[in-house]
Amino acid sequence: MHTVTHQPSFNTLPLFSLSVSFVAGILTSRALALPLALWLSCCAIFSLLALTLTLRHRHDRTQSSILLLAAFTFAGGTLAGIEEGSTAATRVRRFYDKGHIASGEPVELEGVVRRAPEWSPDGFRLTLGVERLKYKADERAATGAVELFAPVHGGSDGSFARSRYEALELRRGARLRVLVALRRAEGYRNPGVSSVKDYLERRGLDATGTIKSPLLVERLGDERVLLPLVWLDSLRSHLLARIDRLFSRETAGVLGASLLGNRENLSRSVAERFREGGTFHVLVISGLHITFIGGLALALARRLTRRRAWQFASAVLLVWGYTVAVGAEASVVRAALMFTAVALAPVLHRRSQSLNTLGGAALALLIWRPGSLFDPSFQLTFLSVFAIVAVAFPLLSKLKATGEWRPTATTPHPPVCPRWWLTLGELLFWNERRWLREISRTHYSYRLFKTPLAARLESSGAQRALRYTFAALVVSASVQVSMLPLVVVYFHHFSFASLLLNIFVGASMAALSLLSLAALAASHLSETLTAPLVWLVEQLAWVTTHSVEPFKTTGTASLRLPHYTGLASSIYVLYYVPLLVLTYALARWQPLAPPQQTEETGRPVDAEPLRATKPEPLHPPTKAKQLLFLALHASLKRGLLRFAALTLVALFIVILTHPLSAPRADGRLRVDFLDVGQGDAALLTMPDGSTLIIDGGGRPSYSARSSQEDDAESEAFERDARSIGEAVVSEYLWQRGLDAVDYVLATHADADHLDGLSDVVKNFRVRAALVARTPESDAVYRRFARTASASGAPVYLVGRGDVLKFGAVEIDVLWPPLVERDRDAPSRNDDSIVLRLRFGRKTILLTGDIEAKAETALLSARDDLGSDALKVAHHGSRTSSTQPFVAATHPSLAVISVGLDSPFGHPHPEVLRRWRASGTQILTTGQSGTITITTDGHDLKVETHIKK
Repeated sequence: MHTVTHQPSFNTLPLFSLSVSFVAGILTSRALALPLALWLSCCAIFSLLALTLTLRHRHDRTQSSILLLAAFTFAGGTLAGIEEGSTAATRVRRFYDKGHIASGEPVELEGVVRRAPEWSPDGFRLTLGVERLKYKADERAATGAVELFAPVHGGSDGSFARSRYEALELRRGARLRVLVALRRAEGYRNPGVSSVKDYLERRGLDATGTIKSPLLVERLGDERVLLPLVWLDSLRSHLLARIDRLFSRETAGVLGASLLGNRENLSRSVAERFREGGTFHVLVISGLHITFIGGLALALARRLTRRRAWQFASAVLLVWGYTVAVGAEASVVRAALMFTAVALAPVLHRRSQSLNTLGGAALALLIWRPGSLFDPSFQLTFLSVFAIVAVAFPLLSKLKATGEWRPTATTPHPPVCPRWWLTLGELLFWNERRWLREISRTHYSYRLFKTPLAARLESSGAQRALRYTFAALVVSASVQVSMLPLVVVYFHHFSFASLLLNIFVGASMAALSLLSLAALAASHLSETLTAPLVWLVEQLAWVTTHSVEPFKTTGTASLRLPHYTGLASSIYVLYYVPLLVLTYALARWQPLAPPQQTEETGRPVDAEPLRATKPEPLHPPTKAKQLLFLALHASLKRGLLRFAALTLVALFIVILTHPLSAPRADGRLRVDFLDVGQGDAALLTMPDGSTLIIDGGGRPSYSARSSQEDDAESEAFERDARSIGEAVVSEYLWQRGLDAVDYVLATHADADHLDGLSDVVKNFRVRAALVARTPESDAVYRRFARTASASGAPVYLVGRGDVLKFGAVEIDVLWPPLVERDRDAPSRNDDSIVLRLRFGRKTILLTGDIEAKAETALLSARDDLGSDALKVAHHGSRTSSTQPFVAATHPSLAVISVGLDSPFGHPHPEVLRRWRASGTQILTTGQSGTITITTDGHDLKVETHIKK
């Protein structure tokens, strides 16, 4: 008689394992600059070896599987190398990166509109697939895509522009010739600030530009486009237009984003509320939307037909049609691909494995574009899904199996688990009525001792609500814990409120979607029927949007966090080690397995394998040794799991509290002049580690506005875009490991100096704010004052004669004169605060935006203006830096805070000549990025972010 054996599969998750190997290859390719030929050769060799072993040894595929994994690792490195060096010579980005065309120079483009324009209250965006490019007299074929924005403002000019654009019939497939200045250069070059080029790469764009007038756009004709795409665009545009007509601007923005993927109408204030509550993902078309739509489609198809193929085809067709209609962004495509794989499994009479499906989707997308691995959206999408399918769902399913347990042929033994786990499972999942019905149909009876409260919860109907709430909390917590490092690194944000808000907002958004669709349908029939539905939508939308307010009031909504850099950033990798250990242990844990089941065989200790001959019985000493070994193994396993859990909690706390993220005081005075474009921002780090921010950049102030104009502007639509204070200054501070700034100082109330400080005060703990004037009639200052008040940072007045002391560093306020009686006096350029920093033998002069009048007053006061380094006033404008002032300060180094392409022509050539004639070295933030000056009181060192 032959022995009956079973050869287990080497891997039950082949696609997931292959995707992990492929990812390892991409990462290795980025870390090691190996020749592409080596990657390709190794891939071919290992693939051939795997195929050979598979054909020769069909019953033992372990070795061939290992070789196949190695082949996929080298395949990942190969495709990553090919992608990195495969940019065509005709790509638009190559023209700019090679210096053939300067960023901001006007070019003439000819191309085809890739999708219908996205309209917003202040203009529209369109994506143009470029085919030809003309720069000056040079015309050549080109490839790639650019995103163009056409502003359409209010008034008669705006109406004229809108009518001209509408007459052009800009739709998918339209061939255009456009004269536009494209931009691809980095806007703000500071450590920690996001790269513009990386952002464009992730979106598949080569450059961006603004169309200044419809007269610069010429319609050349139409290209052939698939008719279903035209229908989808038309339907989406019709729905967006009807949503705008039926609902208020705020509600329409929420519905347009969550239902149709148009975030152009989403205001900044609404988006910020969702971000603070950690629920912004409900506004982004993603896996949640695809799953909801696909699930509804499958449910409807099952009522219409029993054929699985038809069910699959109809649901998938609807999902992919929706995906194309909302723009087919990478996150939506990923979700649609995963839904397709899951829905296909029943058609092929297979049981879908969530992790295998996840791995297959990742593998397909990475083969198509390996660089997607470094896209934050890609990482967040797959990690969140991994957390749900590998942590939340297994935990809930095992808890359900424990709570529902009753003796059956497959589960004869009671659950082996802690008592609290058993009680929780019974409270959530035990169904007394169903068990009694089962007992009534059997010829035997028995008693079960369950938690008494479980039956009362089930009979009262509260169990279902409790079960939904608990499941939502588990899913939300699993995702938050799993994504913590990525959320901190990419968004510097952690939301406590999201644990609860995700439950409410998720349910309310589902109701909001159904009600709004009902209102849209009713609007075609009757206004009387539509009105109450619109009212319900408006009320529910307001409650949903403002649901974070109670948490904001109590200060428990969210935290803004810095991230670790350098070697300390390895903590984010270490964080996932115990998390993966616990995830693996959860996958292996079987609470309903027999008590003495072994880890290796899956059989009880004294169970015998099916053999032809009966094995010799174990002698008592041998059996005792085996039991001792199993007990020791179980003890070590429990100890390892406890250690992993404690380590995960400790690392979680270390990431949230970041005790070691900020650099230690080194006894030197450090001044960092940040590149904020047309504006000023400087971070002072004192020898003892104290910090002071002088100005924070912001939108340029092109002209003086009246209070009425400012009020009107504040009520106008403000698109959801990151401000300079958030995207530049705050990002730099977080990169420095800071979550607090001791003081902020605004030299004056111009937006390009003060506006960014509002974001700093909101994002960081600030002890106090210093100003020279408090012009309540100025909208920019009012916003700053309100933010400071809400953050608990007092505002103090400073003026000439005040001295700020930080240990050995003295900061003298040289200008303007202190005004206490008329605090509402305007804060103009000549009212800028001028500071003189003294540390040892070195002096640094910071001059704000003062002009000739203030410079003359300083000279008349006979102050000692001599300095070793100086921040040039007013971005190098010709209204400042008079010859007497230059002669009186005579610094060895002058820093000009100005953008690479100043709209005002700063710095003025005449000003540069004056400073250079005095023997001063000049550095500009636009060309050098962050400029750092450090001194110990004796030496003076200068570093720039951009190395020349």
